[in-house]
Amino acid sequence: MNYVKLKNGVGLTKEMKVGFSWTTFFFGGWVALFRGQWGELVKWIFLNPITLGIWGLVQCWTANKKQIISFLEKGYEPMTEGDRHILVAREIIS
Repeated sequence: MNYVKLKNGVGLTKEMKVGFSWTTFFFGGWVALFRGQWGELVKWIFLNPITLGIWGLVQCWTANKKQIISFLEKGYEPMTEGDRHILVAREIIS
């Protein structure tokens, strides 16, 4: 399992998992609700029934990546060069 640490300008740090989200696999749209990802929750409500659950399975591979991207957009940056290398290798940042 790969984890990356992100920090913002104030010094707050977050440790986040990179890769498959077992939490999303077992709890589905509830994960988006508790993470405060309202757009993703709306997508769960509408797209998951239409695709008969296939969209939800795809989200297991993208949920953690989307969360990391949202924190990067809020001004967080990789804490170390190792963290940056992991994000580049997973094609989250360039």
